[in-house]
Amino acid sequence: MTETAVDRLATLTAMYQLWLFLHVLGAIAAFGYGFYAPIFGRASAAEPQHGNWYLRAAKRVSSGVILPVALTMCVTGVLLVVETGGFRRFEELWLALSLLIYVAALAIVFLLQRPTLNKVIELTSAPPGPSGPPAEIPALLRRLQIYGVLLLLATVAIVALMVWKPQL
Repeated sequence: MTETAVDRLATLTAMYQLWLFLHVLGAIAAFGYGFYAPIFGRASAAEPQHGNWYLRAAKRVSSGVILPVALTMCVTGVLLVVETGGFRRFEELWLALSLLIYVAALAIVFLLQRPTLNKVIELTSAPPGPSGPPAEIPALLRRLQIYGVLLLLATVAIVALMVWKPQL
């Protein structure tokens, strides 16, 4: 190899490592909380007087860290793809499925989970009246649990696809 080819290879390797580092760090920051949210949710259910605080805190973490970082995953993922073979790599089964699951997960978050979370926060922001909390809260909390499980399964599926890279 010529000196220029060696330099180019070193630059490609350095860029790949940078994008991979940012992609993995982003995955930890964006999706790690999903593994612990059920624990916090159960603790909150055991002490319902703190439920609204937990929901508001979860929303703040989601809005300030999880969603912005989750959206950058697409950028670092595309940069990794470009760095390792270009856009034709999107034809690979594992990558196409990962991207499809990622888009579906974001749709769940923005179309289902966030509106439901906002509704529960709204309903639990004031102390319950004499007849107790609104009757719809348990059903809404159950929906949030289901969405959380779906998002957790999506995360595990994407990680599995990225590790094992199944091919057709």
